[in-house]
Amino acid sequence: MKPPADPGGPRRPQRPRRPFRFWRFLPNFLVGSAYRVGFVMILAVLVAGGIGFVVFSSGLPSVDSLKTYKPPLESRVYAENDQLVSSLGDQRRIYVPYDQIPPLVAQAFVSAEDRLFWVHPGINPLAILRAAVVDIARFHSGHRPLGASTITEQVVKNMLLDNRITFAAKIKEAILALRVEQVMTKPQILTLYMNEVYLGDNAYGVAAAAQAYFALPLSKLDIAQAATLASLPKAPTSYNPFLYPQAALARRNFVIQRMRADGAISAADALQATAEPLLPRAGGTPLTVPDAGYFADAVRSALIARFGADEVAQGGLIVHTSLDPVLQAAAQTAVRDGLQRYDRTYDGWHGLVGHVDDSALAKNWRNDLGKQGNPPGMRQDWHLAIVLSAAGATARLGYTDSSDASGGAGQVGSIALSGIGWARPLVNGAPGPAPGTVADVLHPGDIVMVAEGGGKHGLLLEQIPTIQGALIAMDPRTGRVLAMVGGWSHDVSPYNRAMQAERQPGSSIKPFVYLTALEQGLQPDTTVLDAPFLQQMADGTTYRPGNYEEDFQGPVPMFHALEQSLNLATLHLARTIRLDNIGKTVEGFGIVDHMPLYYPSAIGAIDTTVWRMTAGYAGLAEYGRQVTPSLIDSVTNPDGQVIFQAPNETCDNCVSGDPNQPPQITPLGATLADTASVFQIVTMMKGVVLRGTGMPAVVGISQPVAGKTGTTNNFNDAWFIGFTPGRLAGCWIGFDKPQSLGKDQTGGNVCGPIWNEFMKVALADQPNLDFAVPDGVVLQQTSYGGQTVTEAYKTGQAPGGSVLAGGSGTSGDDAGQPGTPQAGTPGQPATPSSIDKTLGGLY
Repeated sequence: MKPPADPGGPRRPQRPRRPFRFWRFLPNFLVGSAYRVGFVMILAVLVAGGIGFVVFSSGLPSVDSLKTYKPPLESRVYAENDQLVSSLGDQRRIYVPYDQIPPLVAQAFVSAEDRLFWVHPGINPLAILRAAVVDIARFHSGHRPLGASTITEQVVKNMLLDNRITFAAKIKEAILALRVEQVMTKPQILTLYMNEVYLGDNAYGVAAAAQAYFALPLSKLDIAQAATLASLPKAPTSYNPFLYPQAALARRNFVIQRMRADGAISAADALQATAEPLLPRAGGTPLTVPDAGYFADAVRSALIARFGADEVAQGGLIVHTSLDPVLQAAAQTAVRDGLQRYDRTYDGWHGLVGHVDDSALAKNWRNDLGKQGNPPGMRQDWHLAIVLSAAGATARLGYTDSSDASGGAGQVGSIALSGIGWARPLVNGAPGPAPGTVADVLHPGDIVMVAEGGGKHGLLLEQIPTIQGALIAMDPRTGRVLAMVGGWSHDVSPYNRAMQAERQPGSSIKPFVYLTALEQGLQPDTTVLDAPFLQQMADGTTYRPGNYEEDFQGPVPMFHALEQSLNLATLHLARTIRLDNIGKTVEGFGIVDHMPLYYPSAIGAIDTTVWRMTAGYAGLAEYGRQVTPSLIDSVTNPDGQVIFQAPNETCDNCVSGDPNQPPQITPLGATLADTASVFQIVTMMKGVVLRGTGMPAVVGISQPVAGKTGTTNNFNDAWFIGFTPGRLAGCWIGFDKPQSLGKDQTGGNVCGPIWNEFMKVALADQPNLDFAVPDGVVLQQTSYGGQTVTEAYKTGQAPGGSVLAGGSGTSGDDAGQPGTPQAGTPGQPATPSSIDKTLGGLY
């Protein structure tokens, strides 16, 4: 019997059931799980990144501060021609806005540091990935992580973070860089970077580095120099061209090729720049005014007094001064020439720099000489030399000079005996007899200073004098100080003898004594007595000075007494016009704050400075108007705002006056004396240089000059101060520790030639003008000693209408008050035991 049919239709054949195996399902499981694992990993990275972002973002500084960031800037002092005098600050830093950064310089830094700067969002992901791979590969190797920093990140690192390179710091750096790019433009970011980046040699920013390495303004850099600066951020010390020139050259050339690859320069430009020598400071003439250290110090002191030390060091002040670089050079040269003349005459040989004992001197002298540094204060045209042989009338010396034809390899020259006659060896501290042979002065192995004499003269032996000097030059109309010399060299001693050294002015004080007499109605030809002067002092001693010539001329006119600087005539005049009146004049012109009322003061036995004496004489040059010396014309802050202007003069009609009328300029300064009397003393001072003690000062000068010499007791100090209508200069010479300059070393003989040398330069561009005759004064001729001279007389005065001053046989007391007769007055000579020799004779 057949089975019944299946109601569901035919059935498929049954397969045999196989046993369960786990691995049969593994591929499907893995495929499905990969998506799950990937999702989980991405989610974990995002969560970790978010947590990391929150963690590393917390406590980060605000980037908004960068928009108003003002770096500490050095203050810069400029001469009147905008040549740099000095930089004042803890860091060498000059701020330049974006529009003043040459595109070539900016591109050099972009090519060297961050080629995608203009397009990336603040970070460079590819650079970060590359740095990460390298850092992971050398993890625990001790190497610092790669920076991979964009310019934006470097700004963040330098200005907002602590400059440490760690993985955490890099994350913070990247976060801040992204933020910075959101709130600042690319030019703003690049400006911060170019002004803040440290480039070695204490230079921060490209402008400061351009001057530090090349002595050039930023605008004057060529391609090679710009590339040199751009090579420095990577390692400012390792690529410093002063320290490692070969490494610096290789890095510079690499930057040049990067600039070429970026299309910033052509192939020809790159080839030319690569061939250029590194030559640090190859810019030629230095920007800084040479030998202006004393002036710069004085400006710095004035700035600190007005603005404070912090503002001067970090405030970025732009200071324009009155310094004239041409006159500064002339002043320094004139003072040094004068000091050398004196030194060679009176100080003998003391110029040995060093000595080496070397049996192979002829072979090794270059190395021996190279170990000896240049002494501070060595003049620019001097060379360091070593004596190779010295016998008879000739010494042979080897010397080096980087500018000579040998390229610094060294030269050999000779010094003749005839050229060192001045170099008398010291015997018991004093110059002995002239040398008989060169061996009396020079010995093999001696290191000395020489100058090239040229031609048959060979080398000249040189030494730095021990005597010191000072000179100040100014425009008497404005008080602007045009030049200042405070000693032989600021490098030898920064002590400024022009402003700090208080010395006795000697007879250079006398114009103020005679001015006092003229204001009291005496006239230039008033007779004064040149005769012995004795005065009982308050302490019981007797003061009895003498004239320089140690003789007596009897009755003489005042103008002659001033011309010949007669002490006794001046003292007799002082008795007549009273010391208290003289004191008011001297104090009024600013020579001293308080003049002691005793007779030595009237012939210069008071302490003052070249600065104050020069200012006092400027008051004479300005017909009795007070003149305040000034060093600073203006001060500007980094924003361009003028925060100080020298108050030299006012204009009464410049704002609301008639435009058809010329400006009415009124110089500032109180009236110290009446104009007519001052013109009279100026005219008498013209006689000092024409017929009197000041004649050496005006040799070869055609312009009218008024001046006065000064020499103190025992010839310790020598002065000459003189002026024309447009220029004034005061000179002082002496030893820091007062001692005699030597017999006959007067102000006219010592300072006169120095003043002359300087003023020939200072007057070269000045018109040949005489002093204008003011109202109420007439120039008239008078005679004395067979000479006819021209003097100034006020209305109502006439030549010959003079009165006798002094010689009455009575005098006032020590303060110049009228009173009792004094022992030792004329007709009552003092005994030798009553003479106070310590107050004798100022000339």
